[in-house]
This record gives sequence, C-alpha cells and structure tokens, in this order.
Amino acid sequence: MYLFCWLYCITFKMDKFDIQIDDNSESFSKFAVEENTKSMSLHDWQRDAINFFFKYNKALFEASTGVGKTFFAISVIKQILNIEPESRVLIVVPKNVILETGWYKELYDAGISLRDIGVYYGPAKEICKITITNMQSIHRLPLEEFEVCIFDEVHNYCTKRLFPTLSHPFKYKLGLSATMERMDDAHWKLYEIFDYNIYKYTPSEALQDGILNPFIFFNISVELDPVSRETYEQLTVEINTIMQIGGGFQAIMKSGSPLKNKMLSKMNERKDLVNNYHKKFEVVKTVCEKHKEDKIIVFNEYNKTTSKTYWYLLEVGMKACVIHSDIPHIKREENLKNFKLDKYNVLLVSKVLDEGYNLPKIDTAIISAGNSTSRQTIQRMGRVLRKKDKHSTLYQIYCSGTVEEDYAIERAKLFKQLASEYYDYTGEEVNGGILE
Repeated sequence: MYLFCWLYCITFKMDKFDIQIDDNSESFSKFAVEENTKSMSLHDWQRDAINFFFKYNKALFEASTGVGKTFFAISVIKQILNIEPESRVLIVVPKNVILETGWYKELYDAGISLRDIGVYYGPAKEICKITITNMQSIHRLPLEEFEVCIFDEVHNYCTKRLFPTLSHPFKYKLGLSATMERMDDAHWKLYEIFDYNIYKYTPSEALQDGILNPFIFFNISVELDPVSRETYEQLTVEINTIMQIGGGFQAIMKSGSPLKNKMLSKMNERKDLVNNYHKKFEVVKTVCEKHKEDKIIVFNEYNKTTSKTYWYLLEVGMKACVIHSDIPHIKREENLKNFKLDKYNVLLVSKVLDEGYNLPKIDTAIISAGNSTSRQTIQRMGRVLRKKDKHSTLYQIYCSGTVEEDYAIERAKLFKQLASEYYDYTGEEVNGGILE
C-alpha cells in the first residue's frame, strides 16, 4: 500500500509539474530515486552574484525577467547543500502558478532529485530537503526546521503579516525580484531586514552581455476622433471639478464623502473610453497581421479590453487565445498549453501574466495598455527578450493627449534607452502601411 501511494505521488507530481523522463520510459521509481544528472552552466553575472551572496549569507537580488534569477538561486541552494548536506531549504512563492510552472520543474532541470523536493500548499503537505510553499501557507510551517529560505518575488512580502517571516533568523536568506521598489515605500523596510545587501543586474547589462535578446521598439500614438475627444475633455472637466470641491484626489480618497464614488466612476469612464478606443484595436490588428508568422503577446490592463481584442483579430483570421482573471483556471492552463504547442500564435492577456508564468519564446510584444510602474514595464519587456536567433520586436500603442500618454512616455524612456532601433509613428501611418 505504501509503495502504491508513493508511486501515485510521483506520478501526480510529474503530471502536475510537467516533469518529463528523458528516455521516455515509464520507470517512475527509477526516475525518482536515482541521482539526477541534469546540469546547467552559469552566466558570469550569476557567478558574481553567488560570490556576493556567500559574502553575507543574506541578500536581495534584483534582476530583470528572463536573465535566470531562479537558476542562480538554485545554484546557491546546491552549493549550500554541498557544504552542509543536512541543511533544509524553504522556497516561498507568492502565487501557486510560480510553484507549479516555475520552481518545481526548474529544480529538477537543474539537477535536483525529485525525492528531495516537497510541496506544502493546499492539500499537499510534504516537508523534504527542499520544500516549496506559498505565502498563504508559510505560517503553518515550523520555520526553525529550515536553515535556508528563498523568497521569490520578494517585493510581495512587504506586509505587516509577512515582515516577521522575512525577519526570521535563517542561517541563509535570499530575496529575488525584477524590481524591489514599491509605491508605498515599504521596500525600505525590506532593505533594512536584509542589512542593505542588494545585488542588481540591470536590463542594460543583460542586453550588453547577450543574455537578453536585442529588440526593435515601435512607439505608436493614436489620435482621438473629435467626438471621442469631446467626451474625454468633458469627463476630465468633471473629474477636476470634483477634485476641486473635495480638496484634491488624496483628500477625497481618505474621506467617506459621496464624492469618492462619483470621482472614481468618472475616472473609470474615462479610462474605459481610452482603453477601448476603436483605433487602438485597428493598430493592434495591423501589427498582428504584419507578424502573423511570429509568436505574439498582446498586453492590456483590463479583461474587457483583452476579450474585445480577440474579436478584432478574429476578423482577419488570426489564431488568438485569451488569458485573464475572468477565464477559469483550467481554461487558462489549456489556452497557455495550446499557445506553447503553436495551436495559437497570439496570446491576449491582462495583468494576470505580468508575474509568475513561464512563457515560451515570444517574438513580438504589443503593449496596448499598462500602468506606470517600472516593475510592470520590466516584467513585460522581459517576456519578449528571451534569447532567440532574431531580433525581438516591441510595440507600444497609446492615445495621445490623454492620461495614457504620461504612462507611455515613462515606458518609452526605458525602451528607447535599451532598444537597438526605435521608431515613432502615428496610428494613421501604421494603418496606412508604413510598417510594410
């Protein structure tokens, strides 16, 4: 009975975490027990970062999406276990998807035996040499049993509830993030907990080192038509009037005044007008048609806009799939799998894929809407800059003379600084054939 349960567990984990046996055999016990001989080579930045970590045994690492943060951390784990074989390692992630599609598989791919990897979340309660858990389950674990702790996407842990866990005196403690900085300034407390031991590997360095793929950037502005412009300006006047009456945005947000709901309603109406402006969809359609042989990802900010884009692409026969928070989890996983298998070549997403998912190599990214945070910008850029045999292409589409333009200007500063080539066009020029 024990052997049956053990084999069932191994089979479940192989299926759940997409682990494959190299020789295509069905020998589950051999797969789980024998030494894992997989290995990967380190980049120079990873070797340097490892030396930095062991200088302090406690450090934060900020590195762009796509440069190998996870494999760097696994290399640290392997070195610790080589020196102190009895040590136990805890890996904490903010989302289950990072556990399931990232860490578990990457631990195996880096040479860690399956028998040494446990998961502790939901119904699974395995504590092994290396245990992966999520931030919701960590309070159920006896932290004193672990000498090593890795906090993935560590910027998510800057809360009153989780600061005690970050402060726990692990012998070795490592935090990973694409961007530590938070809008609420809570990252300063994070820096303090890690004694200000911070290692940074910038996108610029990664591009110079050939770890991120070179890319061409197209910055495309779209003008509102007269009717839409008039509606936009009227909403702006109404929002400014409400703010003036209520003493400004912050004062209204802190109050219980009816002005708060009225202001937010008008702001959402204005956002909806800009995000769903028909000429932006036309530009997205044109760009996708130009890159119809590529793997494309289209980023939006809201689910409604993401779904609407699908119908525009359907008009021209593009094979697209949608992933956002209103799509059931099982359907999301199915769509992502089919995208990887080339059943679709366009992936339409909102914020749900900004963090956590491991995506296949993508040739072209289109940012149709987004916020102003550097974290989102770097994460979305990293999605398209994984190494390949041709330049990546990155598009930004925004409505000029609107609140979108401020965000677009900030993103464009970074993209233009890093791109090997960049171009500024209007939506009319793009739809008129300038990209041919």
